[in-house]
Amino acid sequence: MRIKEILFTLLAAILITFSASAQELKFGHISVADVVLLMPEYKNIGTVMEQESKKLEGQLKAMQEELKKIELEYEEKYETYTPELRAAKETEYGTMQQRVQEFYSNAQQSLQKKQQELQMPVLEKLRSAIEKVGSENGFLYIFEVDSGLTLFYSQKSVDVTSLVKTELGI
Repeated sequence: MRIKEILFTLLAAILITFSASAQELKFGHISVADVVLLMPEYKNIGTVMEQESKKLEGQLKAMQEELKKIELEYEEKYETYTPELRAAKETEYGTMQQRVQEFYSNAQQSLQKKQQELQMPVLEKLRSAIEKVGSENGFLYIFEVDSGLTLFYSQKSVDVTSLVKTELGI
């Protein structure tokens, strides 16, 4: 009988402790997109990327014009070329065509890399602000609601978007 009383008392203490700590748990959620789109640093990324894209487009256009020039010259002078010269011109055209394709592929990769480089400091600043808001306000977790990973969030979850915006000064 005595063991039952001890177990009951122990179980009651555990339940009381658990319910008290469960009441203190705070969960928050944020729409990262709503915050990032307002950050001045993010707005600058669009401008830089547009400039970089235009620069690469200009280079690509020049290469395409050179390719077209080689093609037109070949078509115009085809009858006057010796078989050896034809073969050389066809090789020149093929090489230039390959260079254009490689440039296009490399330009796409370069733009992606540049965008990632520009986004990293912005996302790091946002992450730091979210962490600071979470720590200062006693949140256990803060979930991103637009990621598609959050399947449900309750009305008890606190929307911390405005707190993070305030932390970032926006």
